[in-house]
Amino acid sequence: MPAVPEAGVLGAGHRKCPSPRWAGRQRGREAVLALVRDPAVAERSAALRAELAAEGGTPYAAGLIEAELRSGR
Repeated sequence: MPAVPEAGVLGAGHRKCPSPRWAGRQRGREAVLALVRDPAVAERSAALRAELAAEGGTPYAAGLIEAELRSGR
């Protein structure tokens, strides 16, 4: 039986094209990095963190969840 080349192999000296899945992850990574570097995003994130901390943060959220569980909803 003759050898069958691996799917996607183009031959000697050619690189396989990145998969659509890889390209999607790369676009996502670039989008996240752009957000992280954006001063307006950093400012809004800091404001949200401060707002959540003023509301009680994690203990407050845990209290809300526990109240919902006790109410049987």
